[in-house]
Amino acid sequence: MKRHTARHENGIPRRRRLLLAAGGMLIALTLLAALTAYSAKPLLAGPALTQLVVSGQLNHVRPQAVRAAVLPVLGNGFFSTDVDTVRAAVETLPWVASAAVRRSWPHTLYIGITEEVPVARWNTDGLMDARAKVFVHTQNSEWARLPLLAGVHGSEQDVLAEYNTFTPLLALHGLVITQLRVDARGDSTVELNDGIEVRLGREDTELRLERFAAIALPTLNEKLTTVAYVDMRYTNGFAVGWKTAPAADVTQSKEVGPNV
Repeated sequence: MKRHTARHENGIPRRRRLLLAAGGMLIALTLLAALTAYSAKPLLAGPALTQLVVSGQLNHVRPQAVRAAVLPVLGNGFFSTDVDTVRAAVETLPWVASAAVRRSWPHTLYIGITEEVPVARWNTDGLMDARAKVFVHTQNSEWARLPLLAGVHGSEQDVLAEYNTFTPLLALHGLVITQLRVDARGDSTVELNDGIEVRLGREDTELRLERFAAIALPTLNEKLTTVAYVDMRYTNGFAVGWKTAPAADVTQSKEVGPNV
Protein backbone atom coordinates (compact mmCIF):
# COMPACT_ATOMS: atom_id res chain seq x y z
CA MET A 1 0.00 0.00 0.00
CA LYS A 2 2.81 2.40 0.83
CA ARG A 3 4.67 1.48 -2.42
CA HIS A 4 1.54 2.25 -4.57
CA THR A 5 1.14 5.63 -2.86
CA ALA A 6 4.77 6.50 -3.58
CA ARG A 7 4.37 5.74 -7.27
CA HIS A 8 1.25 7.93 -7.39
CA GLU A 9 2.98 10.77 -5.54
CA ASN A 10 6.12 10.45 -7.66
CA GLY A 11 4.02 10.47 -10.87
CA ILE A 12 2.51 13.93 -10.28
CA PRO A 13 5.73 15.98 -10.52
CA ARG A 14 6.83 13.92 -13.57
CA ARG A 15 3.73 14.98 -15.55
CA ARG A 16 4.17 18.55 -14.42
CA ARG A 17 7.76 18.49 -15.58
CA LEU A 18 6.65 17.20 -18.99
CA LEU A 19 3.99 19.88 -19.33
CA LEU A 20 6.39 22.63 -18.29
CA ALA A 21 9.00 21.37 -20.72
CA ALA A 22 6.48 21.23 -23.58
CA GLY A 23 5.26 24.76 -22.79
CA GLY A 24 8.82 26.04 -22.68
CA MET A 25 9.59 24.50 -26.05
CA LEU A 26 6.44 26.08 -27.55
CA ILE A 27 7.39 29.54 -26.27
CA ALA A 28 10.92 29.11 -27.53
CA LEU A 29 9.71 28.04 -30.98
CA THR A 30 7.31 31.01 -31.13
CA LEU A 31 10.08 33.45 -30.20
CA LEU A 32 12.40 31.83 -32.73
CA ALA A 33 9.79 32.15 -35.50
CA ALA A 34 9.16 35.81 -34.67
CA LEU A 35 12.89 36.54 -34.56
CA THR A 36 13.41 34.76 -37.89
CA ALA A 37 10.58 36.73 -39.54
CA TYR A 38 11.91 40.02 -38.18
CA SER A 39 15.47 39.35 -39.26
CA ALA A 40 14.27 38.17 -42.70
CA LYS A 41 12.50 41.45 -43.52
CA PRO A 42 15.63 43.24 -44.82
CA LEU A 43 16.49 40.17 -46.89
CA LEU A 44 13.02 40.03 -48.42
CA ALA A 45 13.10 43.79 -49.15
CA GLY A 46 16.31 43.37 -51.08
CA PRO A 47 19.28 45.74 -51.26
CA ALA A 48 18.66 49.40 -50.54
CA LEU A 49 18.10 51.77 -53.46
CA THR A 50 20.83 54.32 -52.99
CA GLN A 51 21.15 55.85 -56.47
CA LEU A 52 18.54 58.03 -58.17
CA VAL A 53 18.92 58.84 -61.87
CA VAL A 54 16.56 61.50 -63.30
CA SER A 55 16.38 61.93 -67.07
CA GLY A 56 14.41 63.91 -69.64
CA GLN A 57 14.52 67.36 -71.23
CA LEU A 58 14.10 69.26 -68.02
CA ASN A 59 13.69 73.01 -68.29
CA HIS A 60 11.37 73.58 -65.35
CA VAL A 61 11.60 70.46 -63.15
CA ARG A 62 14.50 70.40 -60.70
CA PRO A 63 16.09 67.01 -59.86
CA GLN A 64 16.16 68.11 -56.20
CA ALA A 65 12.36 68.43 -56.27
CA VAL A 66 12.08 64.94 -57.75
CA ARG A 67 14.29 63.52 -55.00
CA ALA A 68 12.21 65.23 -52.32
CA ALA A 69 9.03 63.72 -53.80
CA VAL A 70 10.53 60.22 -54.02
CA LEU A 71 12.10 59.85 -50.55
CA PRO A 72 8.83 59.63 -48.53
CA VAL A 73 7.48 56.80 -50.72
CA LEU A 74 10.72 54.88 -51.19
CA GLY A 75 10.57 51.33 -49.82
CA ASN A 76 13.11 49.66 -47.53
CA GLY A 77 14.79 47.95 -50.46
CA PHE A 78 14.73 46.97 -54.10
CA PHE A 79 11.72 44.65 -53.89
CA SER A 80 9.67 46.67 -51.43
CA THR A 81 9.76 49.85 -53.54
CA ASP A 82 6.54 50.17 -55.55
CA VAL A 83 7.25 51.90 -58.86
CA ASP A 84 3.62 52.97 -59.35
CA THR A 85 3.61 54.74 -55.99
CA VAL A 86 6.86 56.50 -56.89
CA ARG A 87 5.48 57.51 -60.29
CA ALA A 88 2.30 58.95 -58.75
CA ALA A 89 4.36 61.00 -56.29
CA VAL A 90 6.56 62.44 -59.04
CA GLU A 91 3.57 63.29 -61.23
CA THR A 92 2.19 65.59 -58.53
CA LEU A 93 5.08 67.99 -59.11
CA PRO A 94 4.47 71.17 -61.13
CA TRP A 95 5.51 70.93 -64.79
CA VAL A 96 5.56 67.09 -64.73
CA ALA A 97 3.26 65.72 -67.43
CA SER A 98 4.22 62.07 -66.92
CA ALA A 99 6.92 59.95 -65.31
CA ALA A 100 8.31 56.50 -66.09
CA VAL A 101 9.93 54.66 -63.16
CA ARG A 102 12.04 51.52 -63.16
CA ARG A 103 14.44 49.77 -60.79
CA SER A 104 17.86 48.47 -61.84
CA TRP A 105 19.59 45.84 -59.75
CA PRO A 106 20.91 46.26 -57.22
CA HIS A 107 20.79 49.88 -56.04
CA THR A 108 19.46 52.21 -58.77
CA LEU A 109 16.10 53.87 -59.37
CA TYR A 110 15.60 55.46 -62.80
CA ILE A 111 12.95 58.14 -63.36
CA GLY A 112 12.26 59.51 -66.84
CA ILE A 113 10.22 62.71 -66.89
CA THR A 114 8.20 64.33 -69.67
CA GLU A 115 7.56 67.99 -68.97
CA GLU A 116 4.32 69.82 -69.61
CA VAL A 117 3.98 71.93 -72.76
CA PRO A 118 1.68 74.92 -72.24
CA VAL A 119 -0.70 75.75 -75.08
CA ALA A 120 -2.60 78.61 -73.48
CA ARG A 121 -2.84 80.86 -70.46
CA TRP A 122 -5.83 80.40 -68.18
CA ASN A 123 -7.48 83.35 -66.43
CA THR A 124 -5.00 85.54 -64.57
CA ASP A 125 -1.92 83.36 -64.09
CA GLY A 126 -2.55 79.73 -65.02
CA LEU A 127 -0.81 77.72 -67.73
CA MET A 128 -2.87 75.08 -69.54
CA ASP A 129 -1.71 72.02 -71.45
CA ALA A 130 -3.36 70.34 -74.45
CA ARG A 131 -5.56 68.26 -72.13
CA ALA A 132 -6.99 71.43 -70.55
CA LYS A 133 -5.09 70.75 -67.34
CA VAL A 134 -3.99 73.92 -65.54
CA PHE A 135 -0.71 72.58 -64.22
CA VAL A 136 1.00 75.64 -62.77
CA HIS A 137 0.37 79.27 -61.84
CA THR A 138 2.98 81.86 -62.75
CA GLN A 139 3.35 85.57 -63.40
CA ASN A 140 6.28 85.01 -65.77
CA SER A 141 5.90 87.34 -68.78
CA GLU A 142 7.56 84.68 -70.95
CA TRP A 143 4.11 83.16 -71.53
CA ALA A 144 2.38 86.36 -72.63
CA ARG A 145 2.76 85.14 -76.23
CA LEU A 146 0.25 82.33 -75.60
CA PRO A 147 -3.47 82.88 -76.18
CA LEU A 148 -5.45 83.85 -73.09
CA LEU A 149 -8.44 81.64 -72.30
CA ALA A 150 -10.80 82.74 -69.56
CA GLY A 151 -13.78 81.06 -67.95
CA VAL A 152 -15.29 79.88 -64.70
CA HIS A 153 -13.67 77.08 -62.72
CA GLY A 154 -14.55 73.70 -64.21
CA SER A 155 -15.04 75.02 -67.75
CA GLU A 156 -11.43 74.53 -68.83
CA GLN A 157 -12.09 71.64 -71.22
CA ASP A 158 -15.09 73.34 -72.85
CA VAL A 159 -13.25 76.63 -73.37
CA LEU A 160 -10.17 74.92 -74.83
CA ALA A 161 -12.37 72.79 -77.12
CA GLU A 162 -14.09 75.95 -78.40
CA TYR A 163 -10.71 77.62 -78.97
CA ASN A 164 -9.54 74.58 -80.95
CA THR A 165 -12.71 74.75 -83.06
CA PHE A 166 -12.42 78.47 -83.76
CA THR A 167 -8.71 78.56 -84.57
CA PRO A 168 -8.75 76.86 -88.00
CA LEU A 169 -11.82 78.86 -89.09
CA LEU A 170 -9.93 82.11 -88.64
CA ALA A 171 -6.53 80.81 -89.79
CA LEU A 172 -7.91 80.59 -93.34
CA HIS A 173 -8.20 84.38 -93.25
CA GLY A 174 -4.84 85.00 -91.64
CA LEU A 175 -6.38 85.79 -88.26
CA VAL A 176 -5.21 84.51 -84.89
CA ILE A 177 -7.12 84.35 -81.63
CA THR A 178 -5.31 86.17 -78.84
CA GLN A 179 -8.14 85.85 -76.31
CA LEU A 180 -11.24 83.73 -75.83
CA ARG A 181 -13.44 84.66 -72.90
CA VAL A 182 -16.50 82.69 -71.80
CA ASP A 183 -18.41 84.33 -68.97
CA ALA A 184 -20.57 82.73 -66.28
CA ARG A 185 -23.63 82.87 -68.58
CA GLY A 186 -21.74 81.01 -71.31
CA ASP A 187 -21.34 83.99 -73.66
CA SER A 188 -18.22 83.71 -75.81
CA THR A 189 -16.12 86.65 -76.95
CA VAL A 190 -13.08 86.34 -79.20
CA GLU A 191 -10.30 88.91 -79.51
CA LEU A 192 -8.17 88.73 -82.65
CA ASN A 193 -4.56 89.64 -83.30
CA ASP A 194 -5.68 92.79 -85.16
CA GLY A 195 -7.41 93.99 -81.99
CA ILE A 196 -10.99 93.33 -83.13
CA GLU A 197 -13.38 91.82 -80.61
CA VAL A 198 -15.97 89.38 -81.97
CA ARG A 199 -19.03 88.84 -79.78
CA LEU A 200 -20.57 85.41 -80.35
CA GLY A 201 -22.97 84.87 -77.47
CA ARG A 202 -23.67 81.36 -76.22
CA GLU A 203 -25.63 79.75 -79.07
CA ASP A 204 -24.38 78.61 -82.48
CA THR A 205 -21.00 80.18 -81.79
CA GLU A 206 -19.23 78.24 -84.55
CA LEU A 207 -21.82 79.27 -87.16
CA ARG A 208 -21.64 82.88 -86.00
CA LEU A 209 -17.87 82.89 -86.33
CA GLU A 210 -18.20 81.41 -89.82
CA ARG A 211 -20.58 84.25 -90.73
CA PHE A 212 -18.10 86.73 -89.34
CA ALA A 213 -15.38 85.34 -91.60
CA ALA A 214 -17.61 84.99 -94.67
CA ILE A 215 -19.71 88.17 -94.42
CA ALA A 216 -18.47 90.69 -91.85
CA LEU A 217 -14.81 90.60 -92.84
CA PRO A 218 -15.38 91.24 -96.59
CA THR A 219 -17.97 93.92 -95.80
CA LEU A 220 -15.70 95.81 -93.43
CA ASN A 221 -12.57 95.14 -95.47
CA GLU A 222 -11.06 98.63 -95.74
CA LYS A 223 -12.46 99.79 -92.40
CA LEU A 224 -11.11 96.97 -90.26
CA THR A 225 -8.43 99.15 -88.69
CA THR A 226 -11.15 101.38 -87.23
CA VAL A 227 -13.33 98.56 -85.89
CA ALA A 228 -13.41 97.97 -82.12
CA TYR A 229 -15.88 95.09 -82.07
CA VAL A 230 -18.27 93.11 -84.25
CA ASP A 231 -21.39 91.72 -82.62
CA MET A 232 -22.50 88.54 -84.40
CA ARG A 233 -25.45 87.76 -82.11
CA TYR A 234 -27.95 88.87 -84.78
CA THR A 235 -29.76 86.33 -86.92
CA ASN A 236 -29.65 88.32 -90.17
CA GLY A 237 -26.67 90.58 -89.73
CA PHE A 238 -24.15 92.03 -87.30
CA ALA A 239 -23.41 95.19 -85.36
CA VAL A 240 -20.17 97.15 -85.48
CA GLY A 241 -18.55 99.22 -82.77
CA TRP A 242 -15.98 101.75 -83.98
CA LYS A 243 -12.80 102.79 -82.22
CA THR A 244 -13.77 106.41 -82.88
CA ALA A 245 -17.51 106.24 -83.53
CA PRO A 246 -18.87 109.16 -85.56
CA ALA A 247 -22.21 109.11 -83.77
CA ALA A 248 -23.38 105.66 -82.75
CA ASP A 249 -22.70 102.01 -83.49
CA VAL A 250 -23.66 100.95 -86.99
CA THR A 251 -26.00 97.96 -86.94
CA GLN A 252 -26.47 95.99 -90.11
CA SER A 253 -29.57 94.26 -88.91
CA LYS A 254 -33.26 95.06 -88.86
CA GLU A 255 -33.66 93.40 -85.49
CA VAL A 256 -34.13 95.42 -82.33
CA GLY A 257 -31.41 93.67 -80.35
CA PRO A 258 -28.98 90.80 -80.52
CA ASN A 259 -29.81 87.18 -79.78
CA VAL A 260 -27.90 85.42 -77.03
